[in-house]
Amino acid sequence: MKKFAIILAPMILILSGCGTEAPGTLEVNKSLQIDSSLESVWDYAGDFCAISVWHPAVETCEISEEDGATYRILTLGDGAQIKERHDGETATGYSYTIIEGPLPVKDYSSTFQAEGDAVSATINWSSTFMAEGATDDEAVGVITGVYDGGLSTIAEHFSQ
Repeated sequence: MKKFAIILAPMILILSGCGTEAPGTLEVNKSLQIDSSLESVWDYAGDFCAISVWHPAVETCEISEEDGATYRILTLGDGAQIKERHDGETATGYSYTIIEGPLPVKDYSSTFQAEGDAVSATINWSSTFMAEGATDDEAVGVITGVYDGGLSTIAEHFSQ
């Protein structure tokens, strides 16, 4: 019976999903502190389609509805498109999933959120994903570049 318990315990943990992310799951977490009110920062950057205003790679953003879900279609400067599903929101944050696009990732899930007060705000942009068609380092580099590009434009807007 003791052997059975030793074998069964790890199997229960595996089947219950306890523990860390799935093997191969990558993460990118970026934060930006801004000397402006949370309200101002969220008014500028917080709308689900505002990314076309503050991200240099995004030319346009179009919202669509399918089967009760909200999507945004991002058209990039080279004409490529990324389709993302809106997965939920808070007063100053939202989560989304990439459904399709040219980025070397799969199972990409992200949160874009701001927190702060009347004097300053911090934007936190984070994601988990797996590399697809690229090495882990390359995929992390692409997502890091996406985040850095967008956050730097937001920073520039509030430094003027």
